[in-house]
Amino acid sequence: MRARSHASWDAIVQGALALWRTKGFAETTVTDICKAAGVSKALFYVYFARKEDVLMEIEIFTMRDAHLAARSVASRPYELLDLVEAVIGVLEQGMRRFPPDLVFEAVIETYRMERRALAEGAAEAGLTFLFLEPFEQAQRDGKLPQATDLAQAARIAQILVADAIRTWSALLYKDPLAAPLAAQIAALLATRPAE
Repeated sequence: MRARSHASWDAIVQGALALWRTKGFAETTVTDICKAAGVSKALFYVYFARKEDVLMEIEIFTMRDAHLAARSVASRPYELLDLVEAVIGVLEQGMRRFPPDLVFEAVIETYRMERRALAEGAAEAGLTFLFLEPFEQAQRDGKLPQATDLAQAARIAQILVADAIRTWSALLYKDPLAAPLAAQIAALLATRPAE
């Protein structure tokens, strides 16, 4: 039963991705996804409330991969810039597999998801999923000062990444993203207010 359940979930995700690549996100309906996946609408709604939720599932795996890349960097001598670039590099590599309009939509949906979470009482610090874990490691390793508010630093870095990705996708991935953006974030984190 579990294997069949996973196969249905996977068919929905793969069907949605195929349609989004050819038809675009906005033009693809839940009905289209169900037909491509060979599942009923009822089964779709067992797994996902909306087509945007399928989009967020795809993004979750990218976050996991970004954290794995950060751990790999932290397992050897590194600088903060290396850690930040590893996280953004995984995102860039993953996003290049998708049409720019789909990536743009994913960023917009992430903003909507954050707004809903905040409206439901989530703490803003709880929305630091991309960088909090890597920054905690960097602080333990002495790459970030102990006085750094990690939740705030992670939130600022995440906002900068989301905005840069939105712009980068609108410009059709013309320039590299990871190295210049990582340099900006690392420089911002290295800046200390005058005491």
